[in-house]
Parts: sequence; C-alpha cells; structure tokens
Amino acid sequence: MSRPTLTTSPRAQRETRRARASMFSRSVRHFGRKIEISLAGKPRARAFVKAAVVGGVGAGISVFSQQAVCEPIPGTNGDSDNGWRLTDILGFPTKLFGLFGETHKVNDAILSATALKVDHISTWKKNLKTEPSPLLEREYPLNQNFTNFDEYVLLPPPIENPHKTEKTPHYFLRAGPREEIVFKPKEVRAAIVTCGGLCPGLNTVIQGLVRALHHTYGVDMIYGIPFGYSGVYTRDWVNLSVEKVKYCHEDGGTILGSSRGGFDLDKMMDRLEAKGINQLYVIGGDGTHRGAEKLANEAKRRGMKMVVAGIPKTIDNDIPFLDHSFGYRTSVGEAIRAIRAANTEANGAPNCIGLVKVMGRHAGFIALQASISSRVVNCCLIPEMDVDKDKFLEFMKERLCRKNHAVVVVAEGAGATLCSKEDQLGTDKSGNPILPDVGVWLKQQIKDYMKKEGISHNLKYIDPTYMIRSVPADADDQLLCTLLANHAVHGAMAGFSGFTVGKLNHKFVYVPISEVTKKSRRVDIKSRQYSRMLLNTGQPDLTPDDKKQR
Repeated sequence: MSRPTLTTSPRAQRETRRARASMFSRSVRHFGRKIEISLAGKPRARAFVKAAVVGGVGAGISVFSQQAVCEPIPGTNGDSDNGWRLTDILGFPTKLFGLFGETHKVNDAILSATALKVDHISTWKKNLKTEPSPLLEREYPLNQNFTNFDEYVLLPPPIENPHKTEKTPHYFLRAGPREEIVFKPKEVRAAIVTCGGLCPGLNTVIQGLVRALHHTYGVDMIYGIPFGYSGVYTRDWVNLSVEKVKYCHEDGGTILGSSRGGFDLDKMMDRLEAKGINQLYVIGGDGTHRGAEKLANEAKRRGMKMVVAGIPKTIDNDIPFLDHSFGYRTSVGEAIRAIRAANTEANGAPNCIGLVKVMGRHAGFIALQASISSRVVNCCLIPEMDVDKDKFLEFMKERLCRKNHAVVVVAEGAGATLCSKEDQLGTDKSGNPILPDVGVWLKQQIKDYMKKEGISHNLKYIDPTYMIRSVPADADDQLLCTLLANHAVHGAMAGFSGFTVGKLNHKFVYVPISEVTKKSRRVDIKSRQYSRMLLNTGQPDLTPDDKKQR
C-alpha cells in the first residue's frame, strides 16, 4: 500500500497559481513530529503530510507535519483505489486544509519543516518554578493575546512550483508574552548594553526595555552599562528608571554610549555574577551577537539563573531571515536627502556630477533602496557588484555629453571591486587589503579621467555617512524599536536565552543567535529589487568582461 500524500482539487490549484509568487507565514504548533495516519481500520502508516496555506487556500507546498486522520475514498468496487481523504489534522484547524469544503486526496508521503529552536533556562536549571504572568492579574487592559511556548511562525522558501519545495522551510518561535514566567519581577536584576556603531533608534530600544520591564512586569532594578562590552568590567553602571529615559527617544545616538571590542568573557561574567544580574539585554550587530552567544553559553555552563536576549542593530540591514532591522528605514530616508541635494547641485552647474557615498561595507541595501526611492540616481555602485572602472568612467563621459549632469551613489564597500591592487594602501595584520576611502578615491578618478579626455566638468561630493546614522528614528522605526524591546522582555521573562528578536513575514519571532551570526545577508544581484534599481537608474552593464557569465 502506498504511503499517503495530499493532493489538491482543481479549484485549489487555481488559487495556488494566483499566489505562487507570494511569501507566506502562519503560526503553527508542534512542528517536526512524525504523523500518525489512521487509514480507516488499516494498519497505521507513518508519513509526513504535504500541505500549506497560500492566501488561506490548501495547496501543495511541503510545510506542515502533524498527527492526521484519513479515510478511504471508495472506488467503483467499494475499495480504496481512489486514495485517502484527509479528515482531520489533530492540533490544527482543519479549515487550513479543507477550505470551501473541497476534497483533498492522499496518495504518498512527503517531508516537514526545520525548527530553529531557542534555548530555555529550564534546560540547565532543573526543577525551575514558574509563576503566572503579572499580565493575568490586570483587569485593564485585559491581555487575551498570550503566546504559547510551542507557537511558531513559518518562513518558507519563495514559491516557484506549487507542487515542489526545493529548500526545506524554517519555522521560528513566535515572540510575545507567555502566561507562565520563570522570574519573580521583584527578584529581577536587568542590565542593558549597547555595542558597535550608532544607529537610529538605539535610545528608543533602551527606553522600550526600561518601560516594558517596569510597567509591564514591575521590575525596579535596571542597570545601564556605559560604552559597550568593556564597560561591563571597567566602568560604573548607571541606574535606569522610567523617568530617566522619558525623552531619550527624541535624540539620536545612545544615552549609554557605545564602543567596539572590549569583550573579555571571564571578566564580564564575573562582574555580571557579582552584581547578581539575571537578565542581560544586548543591542548590537553580528559581532556583538557573537559575544552575546558566548555570554549565554557561559551562563549555562556555570549554572547561573541568567538569560541573555539580543536586539539586532545594523543600519546595513544585513541580518539574515528578518524583514529589516531597526534604523534601516530612517537611514535610507536620510540618505535620500543627501541624494536630492546632490541632484540639485548637479542640475545647478554645467556638466556637473553629484557624487554621494553612503554606508554599506559589505551589503549595499542602503545605496540600493535610496537610489530606487529617490528616483534621481543615474548610477548606483554596491559591494555585491563587479564593476569595471573604465566602463564606469566611459559611462560618466557619455552621460555628461548627453544630459549635462549625473548623480552617482556609491556604497563604502564598493571599493573592493572598483579599486585595483595598485590602489590598495597595503594590508592589515590579518593580511586583508586596506582600501582607500572609495568616495574620495572615485572623485579623483573621475576628475583625472575627464581632464585626460578634455571634458570641462564640475563635481560635487557629499558624504553623509555619520549623518544618516546619528539622527533620531523616524515614526516607523520608533514603533519597530518599541515592539522589539517589548518582545525581548517577554522572551527573557519567560526564560528564553541566547536569542535575538526580529520581525519575520510581519510577525515577531525569537531567532537563535547562532543562526543570525552564521552569515550576513547581502544584496542578491539576481533579485527583483536589484533589477528595479538597474531599471530606475538606466545604468549600463558595468561588469568586467572576464567576469561576465557565459
């Protein structure tokens, strides 16, 4: 007897075709288990059911795995030649699979999704006592939106073929308040630290953490650690209160100060343990999160009742999985202001080029998005591109001869492909090449080329690098920062550790820190967004001939 799979009716297939290009997410429970299929008196078969929800319609994407019940579909002779009808998914709303009363036939076995599970303090603190969340005691506002400990959000791969999943989907622990918490609020001693470069919204995250800890859970002991990881063991900590952070969201930067480096595991853990810290909130990028993961693992090794929660900070938007990081949209908006200024300058003088350098050492998302959104950029150069310098300069010449002006946006990391070995300034201690400031370097390259070609020109260079990261967060980022902080506190109070919080498919999730530090996200030069940029700028193919795909 063949193992059962889920197929769809023609109507469901039509609905699926309409939604092929859509990404989708759905909160689900108890993923990753073997499915018990009851075949109406037949021997039980173990299999995975193939099913999905695309716009609310049962379709043929390998997503869900759960205990299922099937019944035979009688054939002309009363046998089950017509397959098996899925009648129930235990633990799931059956409407996910049988919308509009359609019948799904079951014929073969498929696969399930992969869980990215978050560590919990109960794995190293045995016999841990829990208590009801303070939110349950409130009469107003009444919270009826608690999240279960086994509630997940799905991140499937892009849908190209509705009957085939080439990559295994991932699902993430859904963020939110739990009905049971592992910390008594009056026993909580929380600490907050900001690391790395500045980013719009840092102060809002700090404010959000303090307010969520105090207003939501009644925590009074909250410390701020000055100037990054080194401040854990070299500086006096400050007491943070709701009153102290009342207006900090209106300013850029961080009221705690920030720095790079300074990570010393033993010194930091000794100080945290001596201060009785049981919740540490770390705000920073991938390097900072690697440190946070080490701190979480060390707390586990020492058997401490301490959890570590991360809030990802990078205006480069290079954190994998997540929709976008806080501060990114604000930075794009500020970059657009610089680009518009460059466009004004370029149109205000004869044969003028407006050149703007923006942040993006390894990922060009800011340059890409700002170029598309500003609608005035004629050439965008990002680190993910292979660029032939001579082709770029020829394009600038052609553009000036044809339009009398040009606007160019270059990400700071684009010099890795633009600059030749002769342009490098040596190597660092690790042997990596030291590149010149790509904005200043490109400005000089354009001037030298135009002089050699005998073309009279003007060039206005704008570098808003530190301006776009030091401003207060805009309205969208203010909201995002507040929600990230709230969910980080919910996760820590529930006992989760070694996680970072983010927004995925418009849902907030907890992601294991080990997953977000494996590999940074980069612009996919085969993506639609990259193609949109090329169509908006009208720039030609600048790829070196020896690197073009044959």
